[in-house]
Amino acid sequence: MTAKKKLIFLAQMGAPGRYDPAIFANQPGGDNEILWFEHMLADLGLLEKIAYEGRRICYGEPLPHPSEGDAYVIGGSFHSVHDDLPWQHEIRAWLYAIRNADYPVPVFGVCGGHQLMSQVLGGTVEGLPGEAAIGTLPINLTEAGRDSYLFDGVVPRFNFGNEEHVSSAPPQAVVLATATDIPNCALDYGRGWISVQFHPEASDRCMTESWGPKAATIADHYVPTPDAPRLFQNFLKANGIL
Repeated sequence: MTAKKKLIFLAQMGAPGRYDPAIFANQPGGDNEILWFEHMLADLGLLEKIAYEGRRICYGEPLPHPSEGDAYVIGGSFHSVHDDLPWQHEIRAWLYAIRNADYPVPVFGVCGGHQLMSQVLGGTVEGLPGEAAIGTLPINLTEAGRDSYLFDGVVPRFNFGNEEHVSSAPPQAVVLATATDIPNCALDYGRGWISVQFHPEASDRCMTESWGPKAATIADHYVPTPDAPRLFQNFLKANGIL
């Protein structure tokens, strides 16, 4: 029997003290996004087809050797990429090593992961020019985005929750999508690297709760996006993991 290929989720949502874990009391696994992602994979029927594990890098868990996983997902974060925390430097160095290795390792970045990946390759991350992006918002696919495997079978409407964005994409990146005030909403860097500013893995309820004390005032900003997780299925198929 052929061994299942392994997907590893790298969690960087927040170091202890950065947010109140109680805001996620209604989520499966509390504030452990590795378990959220596992539930999402189960709903897609993928846990039977791949091996899955996660590391909470922001809690001091070690980064895996690149060869441990056949593909990686880097999650979002309450931290700014400009916080320059030690574990953020470790992720940057890890990404740089993977990018410059002789063998390509697919990586999918979400929100803060999107920003870190872009930074490593020479992009610029800045604060949004207006208010924070809060809610389920439409995106505009570029010609490259319409041709990309990533959005196959997916309505281009996703959950956002960010105050910063990639203001300048790396030179080698292809822009797949834009949104209001977010010109580099989805990027394809080649060699199996892809990233998005929005959260295809997070439910509307989870996104609402992530705003903590603001949740009661922005609950109607989010609506269900049931087909959004298909982006990860598309990513895994395109890179030979499924």
